[in-house]
Amino acid sequence: MAKMQQTFGNDKDGPIYISVEPWPQCFELEPGDKLTLVWDAPVTGDAIEINFINDRELVLWPNGEIDDIQYLFNGEPGKDRSWVFKHQ
Repeated sequence: MAKMQQTFGNDKDGPIYISVEPWPQCFELEPGDKLTLVWDAPVTGDAIEINFINDRELVLWPNGEIDDIQYLFNGEPGKDRSWVFKHQ
């Protein structure tokens, strides 16, 4: 199965929030931060669905084999950054 990699960056002046479903992982990205997801792509269809909640919140639904999805935060392993927020 082919690997899929998708990077999301924050070029705004404040934090943005990215949720990854169906497991509720949520990441706060400060300006300049990048979140990269790596997983096994589906054989057919879209690799990811992206829903914009507002200009600072995204919900991602990766498709394919996502049991071993990797979260890279600024190029480093980042799953432990899920649900760690500096802002309220």
